[in-house]
Amino acid sequence: MNINWQEVITTVGSTVLGGTVLLSVAAWLIRTALTERLARDTETFKARLKADADTEIERLKSSLQRAAFEHQVQFSKLHEKRAEVIAELYRRLVDVFWSSQRFVLTSENSPQPGQREEYARANQHIREFVSFFEAHQIYLPARVCTLVEKFVAPLRRAVASAGVYGRIEYPNERTRLQIQDAFTKAYEAFDADIPAAKSALEAEFRTMLGVAEDKDPDDRGNTNPP
Repeated sequence: MNINWQEVITTVGSTVLGGTVLLSVAAWLIRTALTERLARDTETFKARLKADADTEIERLKSSLQRAAFEHQVQFSKLHEKRAEVIAELYRRLVDVFWSSQRFVLTSENSPQPGQREEYARANQHIREFVSFFEAHQIYLPARVCTLVEKFVAPLRRAVASAGVYGRIEYPNERTRLQIQDAFTKAYEAFDADIPAAKSALEAEFRTMLGVAEDKDPDDRGNTNPP
């Protein structure tokens, strides 16, 4: 039997080449399918990521808005409470100022029993004012607390001097000079230091409450009652 080797070689070559082509086509199809699948998965992931990000952003916005609202409410309540404290502190400041000044002006050469009662009342007014201030100073800035102390210190000294020297019944010459000096200093305190401290406090209170200062600076030391 004669074998046509040329035909065999041609047949085998065709088969091998055909198989290679088939493998190449199969590989291309698989690669194409994987590429498309990967592209779809990538788009799906990107969409899910964007959706999750949008959800978190909205949640964060909501949280920030809620926090801002809560802060606004707390600040509003704090401002309201501070306004109440300032109003009450100012009322007490005016009361203690005039009651103390009245006591000092009526105590010189006044050793009768009523003077001691007035002295006790004047001191009580000061103590009540200081007690209220100390209990509520957390609502006030440090500069206001300093001004309150500057207001109270000369007030207390003036009342104490009038209380001590005003009840001496039969002073000698030396004591009369001491009394005169004590009351002179007390009058000067009510004429300058105490009103200046009071006016400075009033200005700070207006600033804290957002009230415009329309008072003439030259009249800030005026303490005449309305």
